[in-house]
This record gives sequence, structure tokens and C-alpha cells, in this order.
Amino acid sequence: MKIYLVHPGENDSSELTSRGVWQMQALARRLIMDNIDADRIYANGHEVSIQSGNVLSKCLRIPVINDERFVEINKKVIFGEINKEDVENFNYLSLFVEEIVGKGKDAIITMGGGIHRAVISLLTGMHLHETRHFSLLPASISVLHYIQNEGPGAWRVSLVNDRSHLNLP
Repeated sequence: MKIYLVHPGENDSSELTSRGVWQMQALARRLIMDNIDADRIYANGHEVSIQSGNVLSKCLRIPVINDERFVEINKKVIFGEINKEDVENFNYLSLFVEEIVGKGKDAIITMGGGIHRAVISLLTGMHLHETRHFSLLPASISVLHYIQNEGPGAWRVSLVNDRSHLNLP
């Protein structure tokens, strides 16, 4: 099983730029070439996440599910300052991750960097503040995959902030 964490394309804070749309289309071509087996794309209520998810959905012919209950993880939380609303948001995110993992199918999550950091933390056991070192650039992809050997399985990060799909030949 794999979880693809897609950072939204270049945007002006309220919508994707034309370059951002192109970036998401390039990422979709890459995912097609990689023969991904995802059956859902998840986006939160932020417009650039929705637009990025919609571009991927159209290209990959995979439904996008928008969930406005996801609130971006504040940078303060990543550095250890947590308030009541942050705990509620993180708990909801934990349930979301459990639901995705429980389905046992590959999934694409196109949301902001704070949520990606939280998903990495939840699945790998890495402390949230340790994820602050990951750069997450527009239209980048990070991949988590589940490895099951003879004992209990474990989640591993196989790719972080990759944008090779944006390189022109």
C-alpha cells in the first residue's frame, strides 16, 4: 500500500496559477507512467487543494473527495505549541489516516504541508517536530509505503518533495 502526499501546485493563495495547473498535469502524467493504483484523491476545503485534486482527478480518472473538516496544521503545532483546536484537528486527522489505511488501497492526499507532515508523523512514528526539516515545494510529491516482512509491517518514507516530473527534457 502507498500513500501519495501531493503538495498543491503553484498558487496565489486563493487559486492555482496557470503554471500550477501545468504542474499538476505534469504530476498526473508521472503518476500514470508509474502505474499508480490509487482509487481516491483526498482534498481539504482549501481552494488550491480542491483545484489540485480536481486536475489530478480529471487526468487520472480517479474520484476526488473534498473534506472541509481538515484544517491545515499550524506551523506552531509542528514546533510543539498545541492548543485545544489543534488537538481536535489532529485527532480528526488520525481517524482519517486510520480510515485510509483500513481500506488497504493506495490513496492520493493533496493538502497543505502541515497535513502532510502530520500524516508522515502518524504513520512512521516520527515526532511531528522532526518533520519540520522537510521542504514541501509546489507540485511536489512524497510517498509513504507499507512494508510487511515476516513480522509486523512498518511505514517507510520512500520519496520526499520530489519534483522530477517538472524537469523539461
